[in-house]
Amino acid sequence: MSQRDEGFSPPEACVQWCRHRTYDLHVLDDGVLVDLDWWNGHLDRAGHELRLRGRNLDGEVVEYGNATIQRNDLRIGTDLAVGEHDSLGLLFLCAAWQGSHKHRRAARRFPDVMNPHLTHPDENPVAKTLAVLDYCVRNREVPEHPTETRSGWPDAPGVGVSLMATFLWAVNASVYGGPAQLIDQYGVSTLIHEGWLEDPSVTGFTRRRYDRYIDLITSWANEIDTRPELVEMWLVQRWSARLDDARFGSYNAPTLF
Repeated sequence: MSQRDEGFSPPEACVQWCRHRTYDLHVLDDGVLVDLDWWNGHLDRAGHELRLRGRNLDGEVVEYGNATIQRNDLRIGTDLAVGEHDSLGLLFLCAAWQGSHKHRRAARRFPDVMNPHLTHPDENPVAKTLAVLDYCVRNREVPEHPTETRSGWPDAPGVGVSLMATFLWAVNASVYGGPAQLIDQYGVSTLIHEGWLEDPSVTGFTRRRYDRYIDLITSWANEIDTRPELVEMWLVQRWSARLDDARFGSYNAPTLF
C-alpha cells in the first residue's frame, strides 16, 4: 500500500455492507437493462461487424429491444457479443453494461475506436485498439508503453480509463496493485469524501494512480475478508445513495447506508 494510504481503513458502513453480501449474487448477477437497438444501430453505422445481445425475462438470448446484461456476461467468449473480433465485441459489451447501470456515473456513450491518424490508406482503422485489447486478453495485463502516452495507459483510441478498467476486469487482468477492478466517478467521489487524498477526476487517472486505487481497495477487501469487487460496489452505491437522498429526500427508497 502507498505510504500516503497507510492508516486509511475502510469505514464501518463499508465493512458491514460487504459482510452481508456475496460475490456470486451481488457482483456476478448485477444486471442492467440495455437498449440493444441503440447499440447495434451504432455498431452498424460505424461499420463494425458486431452484434450485442441480451436476455429477456425468460432468460432467452435476444438481439432486439431492451434486454438484460449481467456482469457475469462480461467475459471473452460470451454469447452476448458476436462478430468479427471477440475482444472488440467484449469491449462494446462492457461499454453497454456500464453505460446503462443506474448506480454508476458512466454515461451511455458509443466508443469511437477508429484510429484518426492512419499512416496508410489500406490500414485497418481499428488495428491500434485491437492490438491493445488482444494483448490484454492474451497476457492478462496492460501493455507497457511508457513513452507512448503521458498517462502510462496504452494508446487505444476511444477507450477511456473507466472502460479500460471494466475490460481489464472482464479478462481477469492484473495491475501492480492487484487484480484489475472497475473504477467509476461515483466510487472515487466516495473515497475522496471519506478522506482519500488524490485527484478526484477518474478521466485524469494515470496508470500509477489507478494502481494506487487498486492497491487501496484490495487492502480494504483483505482487511474486511471480502472481495475487492464488493468494496468497489459499496463505494459506487454509497455515492449513488447520497445523490438520491439529496434529490428525493424523504421520497427516496430506504437504503442500508
